Amino acid sequence: MSTQAAPLAIAQVIARNIVPLAGILLLGWSAQNVLIVYFADTLLTMAVLFAGVLRHFAPPIENDGWAARLNGEAGMIGGGLFLMAAVSVPLGIPLLMMLGGALDFRGMLADRSLQAGLLWQLAAAAWSYVELYRALRHSTPDELKLKRRFALVFLRWIALIMVAYLGVGFLAGRFAPLIFVAIYIGVSIYAEIAPDRFLRAFPNAAEDAPTLREASPRRRAQARRSHRSR
Repeated sequence: MSTQAAPLAIAQVIARNIVPLAGILLLGWSAQNVLIVYFADTLLTMAVLFAGVLRHFAPPIENDGWAARLNGEAGMIGGGLFLMAAVSVPLGIPLLMMLGGALDFRGMLADRSLQAGLLWQLAAAAWSYVELYRALRHSTPDELKLKRRFALVFLRWIALIMVAYLGVGFLAGRFAPLIFVAIYIGVSIYAEIAPDRFLRAFPNAAEDAPTLREASPRRRAQARRSHRSR
């Protein structure tokens, strides 16, 4: 990506991330629902990465027939979901503080917009696992930088937890979900624009974290040609 194009790429990152905030402020979206969807996205992304790593280190035996392969894949997905459930409690308890101390489970179950958002996250997670499944057939977790991807997802939510433990949620009251949505968006934008700097808060996770410019298709193609010429 050229130097002139970099500002455009940054603008695209910002525009994509602030859509939920614009929806809250201009279209009346529920900030609480958006925050819950962010939490679901965090957990489901972790589950996909967990399942991918499990599949790499204990792949199903492919010559035992389709039933055995499907059973093995189900085991990998189940393992990913189990690990997701294990981390959901410590990561989810601060969510109550982010919501200002109020969480209406009955209202959540009846909210069609929240249901649609969660179903979309499930569909996106399933598609992500299919893509990861295909990628792992030709590359290792290190080559796919799964550790870096996990750190980016994990630390975005940890940033919110750190703010939550300062008592911001309870002090802000009904405005707490909006504040935390704004914080999450800001952290996400920074993580996409400068992932190497963002990941320095996580030991050994900042290595090979590309910037927007380095991550462009043109740069990646140049890197591959340079690698093949060695």
